[in-house]
Amino acid sequence: MACILVTLRLGLHDLFSHRRLALVMALSIAIAFGMLAILEVYRTGVADKYTELAPDLLLVHESQTLGEFYGSRLSSQVGDWLSGMGFSMLIPEIHALTGTSARSAILLRGIDLGQYTRLESFSILEGRRLQPGDPPRQAMIGWRLARSRDLKVGDVISLRGRNFDILGIFQNGTYMDNQAWISLADAQALLGWGQDVSIYIIPDGCFLHEGQQLPNGISVSRKGASLKFVAAQLQPILDLLRIVVAALGIATALALTNTLWRLAWRRRRSLAILRTTGFPTFSLVGYLLAQAGGITLLGVFLGGLFTFLFIISVKFAFPSFTIVPRLEFQTAVSSLEWIGLLTLAGSLLPAWWLSRLNLAQLLHSE
Repeated sequence: MACILVTLRLGLHDLFSHRRLALVMALSIAIAFGMLAILEVYRTGVADKYTELAPDLLLVHESQTLGEFYGSRLSSQVGDWLSGMGFSMLIPEIHALTGTSARSAILLRGIDLGQYTRLESFSILEGRRLQPGDPPRQAMIGWRLARSRDLKVGDVISLRGRNFDILGIFQNGTYMDNQAWISLADAQALLGWGQDVSIYIIPDGCFLHEGQQLPNGISVSRKGASLKFVAAQLQPILDLLRIVVAALGIATALALTNTLWRLAWRRRRSLAILRTTGFPTFSLVGYLLAQAGGITLLGVFLGGLFTFLFIISVKFAFPSFTIVPRLEFQTAVSSLEWIGLLTLAGSLLPAWWLSRLNLAQLLHSE
């Protein structure tokens, strides 16, 4: 135990003597750790917000569209046909993307004021929710949309050139926090759709099933499937970034190995003397681990600080979509494990190399 403490103190002393070199290596580790952490928190955010499927609800929508977002349009005859089948619940809605540019785009949702609370759980942060009997041109908006547009209850929001009074600001915890909700009748009038809608929401386990293709280009899918498709489109980009981060990590481990080897080589005679006085071979590991640990701790701190500053200053937003980072315990543990592997690789390799050198030659070296 005393041998290990001595080599640890010697390693930290030598590391402090080469502060500039240690700082450069810590910055390299900080970049690798920061990139991994940023990738993981955004990957977790995508999985958390865009992959949840409703276990008991199905959507009837136009085929080859993302009906939960935009693109689907069904005639009222489809609703009459579904109603004739005797569904216990049949809720029409409109989902559309309004705006003339990516900056002005807003996800619009036209809701049945008598039934929409059966579909989503949300909390009102300010004002009140839409209710049956409300006059036209009233809206509820998600808190992320309110924050991005600097809106509050009592303000007006412009949708396709028409102003709607904001009655409430809600929080759902999903992509819906970017939406503007208005009554179904207002949405139909705003889009000029007459009695047409985007989707019909029906209960699962009745007459239709997930994946069924109906006549006239109509499909049945699970509620949330469109969101999962959006997340799947991002997966190839995330996989590519993982490869880049892995390559960066390997390069960092090799640089750490070279740095520790050079520091140990400058102390080769002292280390050889310690071994001849009874210090075991694995004491070399303690000497190098002290240096690798000091560099890694500083790198993790700087990388964590970089990650925090990046998350609060950079927003990944698409037309009315925001990728929200989410930090989970398992994500933090896996990132630290990855950095730990880099530290071990950077210290064990030069230690193994030094242990194989001839002691007599080391003692005579200058």
